[in-house]
Amino acid sequence: MTLDMLLARAGLLAATLALAAGCGKSGDAGKAELPPPIVTVAPPAERTVTRYELATGRAEPLEQVEIRARVSGYLMDVAFEPGTEVKRDALLCEIDPEPYKADLARAKASRATAEADLATAEADLIRAKSREATTKISYDREETALKKGVGAEATRDVAKGMYDEAVATGRASAAKIKQSDAKIEEAKANVRNAELNLGYCTVRAPIAGKVGDKLVTPGNLVTGGIGSTTLLTTVVADEKMDVAFDADENTLQRIQQAVRDGKIKAPAAGEIPAEAGVAVHGTTYPLKGLINFSDNRVDPKTGTIRMKARFDNPRPDKGQRLLAAGMYARVRVPIGEPVKAMLVPDSAFGSDQGIRHLYVVGADNKAVRMDAATGALEGDLRVVESVVVPGEGKPRPLAPGDRVIVSGIQRVRPGMVVDPKPATK
Repeated sequence: MTLDMLLARAGLLAATLALAAGCGKSGDAGKAELPPPIVTVAPPAERTVTRYELATGRAEPLEQVEIRARVSGYLMDVAFEPGTEVKRDALLCEIDPEPYKADLARAKASRATAEADLATAEADLIRAKSREATTKISYDREETALKKGVGAEATRDVAKGMYDEAVATGRASAAKIKQSDAKIEEAKANVRNAELNLGYCTVRAPIAGKVGDKLVTPGNLVTGGIGSTTLLTTVVADEKMDVAFDADENTLQRIQQAVRDGKIKAPAAGEIPAEAGVAVHGTTYPLKGLINFSDNRVDPKTGTIRMKARFDNPRPDKGQRLLAAGMYARVRVPIGEPVKAMLVPDSAFGSDQGIRHLYVVGADNKAVRMDAATGALEGDLRVVESVVVPGEGKPRPLAPGDRVIVSGIQRVRPGMVVDPKPATK
């Protein structure tokens, strides 16, 4: 290779290196540092709140009755509209009464016969007693004459036989009276049973409440008596409702301690004020009632105890009553008087392995993570009992001057510099 060619190659290599160096400097100059993430901050809200113990449960009626046929026969009529409210003793169904009317007539006839037999037995007894008295006189006279030696033994014996026969006839008549009395009582029982069966042909509501669906239509044969009787419908009392819920041991102990300390004002012995709400109420608890039942033992398998709170369930001008049997409901028990507390939006919390935390903007606009002990939800705000920096210091309450990050926590890490913007009201 000639000298000229070597020099040409060296120049090309130098130009390539210079170009590469120039490109590297241009890239470093164009690389910009990312700005701090923008977050929204707000001070905690200071409000007066009441502390509560919370639970969930199901609405239970105070009374519920299965309406079953008590006599067998053909169903003639169903007089109720399914899903409507009925008053106590309202007509629900009618079963063909004709066979039971015939039974009642036979029972009354049997009673009349027994009463006639009693009258006959009583008359027989009167005649027997009269004959007994007459024959007794004759027998005594013959016995006296025989002792004086002026009478005959055979005549005395005939008189004695007639007297003994009259006594036996009187005893038989008395026995017939007892038998007739027993038959009358039996006849009366048969009449009463026939009257009951005839009355059972008319099925009425034993309680006031909401009636269920028609389970049997007219024309079908229904079975009564004892055992596998035909279910016609159900009635559920709905003027008041119990909400049954399970409270754990700690909750039970806190409620009991609050009662002992006088923090819970019980209207009467064994009653504790309670509030309830259903799904349509969102996070509010508009229903006011009383806990009036606590079971007599804690279930050792679950560590919970069954409790019930009773609430009025009035009928509105339009539509159905609010609570229905089996409906899900939330229950809370106010503990003590209202106190001041610090609250932040519930959306401001993060969660790490079950530990709830929030971020506060500290010095130099650095984000500080704080683990939070939280309380009840008040609308969109959550009560903050205390906060603590993980591994540092002791828990403290939130201060009015704390700048809590309420939006943008997904982009924040502990110690990160942020660009805080105040939240708009």
